[in-house]
Amino acid sequence: MGDKEPYYLAVDPGLHTGWAVWNRQGECLDFGTTHSDDELHQKLSLFETIGKVIIEDYTLWYHKARKQAGSKMPAPKAIGIVETFARNWKAEIIKQGSDIKPIAEKWTERSTKGVPKAKTHVLDALNHGDYYLIKNNIKQIRL
Repeated sequence: MGDKEPYYLAVDPGLHTGWAVWNRQGECLDFGTTHSDDELHQKLSLFETIGKVIIEDYTLWYHKARKQAGSKMPAPKAIGIVETFARNWKAEIIKQGSDIKPIAEKWTERSTKGVPKAKTHVLDALNHGDYYLIKNNIKQIRL
């Protein structure tokens, strides 16, 4: 695998799914947002192989269940699409909770405060990936 080939893929799932890819050395190669399941599928199909997939996990908490009533559940659907691709790539799947966000934002100096919700997913994907890379000594912390 060359320096410009994606190895790590980080995803922040939702109606607008943020994604980012890095090479083995932890250099970010590309990032963006998809706005539908079809667009997410098309984007993922462009990657020949990925070694590790870092994805924000999703839990429907009891206290939020009523507010989610009638939802088409875009985050779990996106997770399913990504996990299917990950299994086909034989990639390791790393699930992270949303609770890493404050630490990741501090480490990367990349905050989503004041950013419209539809545009936060790509920043969250970058933060999920960088959090993993920093925690595993693949990338240096920015502090």
